[in-house]
Amino acid sequence: MSADPGSLFGSLLRGCVSDRYLKIDRGLPLEDVAFLLLGICSSVVTTYLLSLAGILV
Repeated sequence: MSADPGSLFGSLLRGCVSDRYLKIDRGLPLEDVAFLLLGICSSVVTTYLLSLAGILV
């Protein structure tokens, strides 16, 4: 590993930021839909539990 911060940042930038995801044909993004539904369900459950506890009116 180089002691130069600029080269370290440049290597991290090349490794972390990539156009590789554009080349992958994912079709329907099922993972994104699943996480969205999971977030909605957890929000509803949290609101319900907080209203049972009397915190939300």
